[in-house]
Amino acid sequence: MSEIDYDEIISQLEKELNAQCAIANKYGIILGSAIKEFSKGRVIPQKILELISNRQDIADVLSLDMITSFALEAKENNYLFTFSDQFILISKLGLDVNLAKFMPSIRMFLKNLSTKILTRDKPEFSTFDFSKELSQMEETLKEESLGKDKYSIVKDLIKYISE
Repeated sequence: MSEIDYDEIISQLEKELNAQCAIANKYGIILGSAIKEFSKGRVIPQKILELISNRQDIADVLSLDMITSFALEAKENNYLFTFSDQFILISKLGLDVNLAKFMPSIRMFLKNLSTKILTRDKPEFSTFDFSKELSQMEETLKEESLGKDKYSIVKDLIKYISE
């Protein structure tokens, strides 16, 4: 299985979406990043992870099926946290970015990334022909049984002489 270059994915996202991004796995470990606050190899802060992990409870309180994103507005930037089963995508956006136009692109990207990763992680197994293996075992057993009977007279003679 080939290693995924998350930094390359991040650089492509920066070019296409004109936004700084970071990708983390579902445990919060950042796999690739262009955001200074969320540098590669670090872990997403615990309070943010708790908010993400409690998203289904929040959705239940609001009578929603699911929550797929959280947006946090700060003084100078918006932080958009979009998640799938396997990944958390963090986007650092300017305050002038229209989130309604930006979010569908991010969701589609994350969905495609998850699909590609899941299909890549599934190992391909070939079917094993047990009949061939069994026939080889049977042949080996036949050869061994013939070998036992072949020298039985000599073995008996040696036993008789040695007594």
